[in-house]
Amino acid sequence: MRKLCILLLVALVALSGCWSRTELNDLGIVLGMAVDAGEEEPVRMTFYIPRPQFGGQGGGGAAKPAAVWAVTREAPSISEALQEMRMASSRRIVLDHLRVLLIGEEYARTRGVGELLDALAMNAELRLTLRPFVVEGRAADVFQAVPQLRLFQPMNLVGMMQAKGGVDWRLKNVLVARSSETHSSWMYALKVMEREALTPVGPEEAAVLSGAALFIGDELVMILHPPDSQFLLWFLGSSKGTILTVPCPKPEEGTFSGHVLSGRASVHPHMEGDQVSFLVRVKASVNLSRVQCKLRMNHPEDRRLLEEHMAAYVRRNVADLVERLQKGGVDPAGFGKHLQLAYPRYYKTIGERWKEVWPNAKVTVEARVNIPRSGLLTSPGSKTDEELMNW
Repeated sequence: MRKLCILLLVALVALSGCWSRTELNDLGIVLGMAVDAGEEEPVRMTFYIPRPQFGGQGGGGAAKPAAVWAVTREAPSISEALQEMRMASSRRIVLDHLRVLLIGEEYARTRGVGELLDALAMNAELRLTLRPFVVEGRAADVFQAVPQLRLFQPMNLVGMMQAKGGVDWRLKNVLVARSSETHSSWMYALKVMEREALTPVGPEEAAVLSGAALFIGDELVMILHPPDSQFLLWFLGSSKGTILTVPCPKPEEGTFSGHVLSGRASVHPHMEGDQVSFLVRVKASVNLSRVQCKLRMNHPEDRRLLEEHMAAYVRRNVADLVERLQKGGVDPAGFGKHLQLAYPRYYKTIGERWKEVWPNAKVTVEARVNIPRSGLLTSPGSKTDEELMNW
């Protein structure tokens, strides 16, 4: 009985809601950080902090405070900017719950991200699982856009990336790629777009995922937009959910579309003397969802014809993507890593010269598309062998 009383007393202490000597009301919990090029100083930093007492009681017709507090300071460096931000509030600023890092395009191009990444990597408060983004325009503008279906914009951005089904790219992945000799680092790209409000009180702007930002070292060199950015994810193991729309065999008839069930681009290096070449094999399984082509859709030959045209479309786009990567001298898809694993002795002889070898390497692309299901179409595709057996 005595032991039971002691356990109950310990439980009551835990239920009191107090922990250490810091009250929750004394904390400013930062959910988002934006870094831009400043107007008076080199660095302009913005913190996105929820107001703990949002929606509290107010007398008469007093206006309610905003749900969040966005505070901005300019400073000569990232470290000094962080120090200025801590002095901007009467609350203790904490970064333990930081969810997103937004980097303005101008800052990333002119100053690079080296100083920023070094400061964040050495900060004991930060979690390396936060999501980094490059913003086409000013990063702080993303925090001004009203999020859709979520109260806080950082949570909205994380939800958008997860709903899209893309690679869950985090700060730790960027730091690893940044220090790699075989990869180029990259980040998802965002931009703020005007939208037509469906209701009088609907938001006029929204933040959307716009592509992928590619780096050489710490310098931003290009931003890929769809379809290039979509096919880049095929090399990184994430293609599910992509919609492919391809002209019919007779283009005047229109187009046909398919929903990618699975897709993968595999890289196979080859050496002939000192000449490096790669074979990229792309395989995709697509659920046909819309067809405008005037074909005999109950014939297997017509289904194979659509598969061949979609495969040609995929092959052409992947080849265009590889050409852009080689011209820019970037390798986010990991061609260098595949070469290192297949020919380790040769790779030791070139070392850091991979950046010089990669733009001149010959790359051949092969693509194969399978359409196992046709969906519910006005003119459904021919049945698969399994469907015929079940029928």
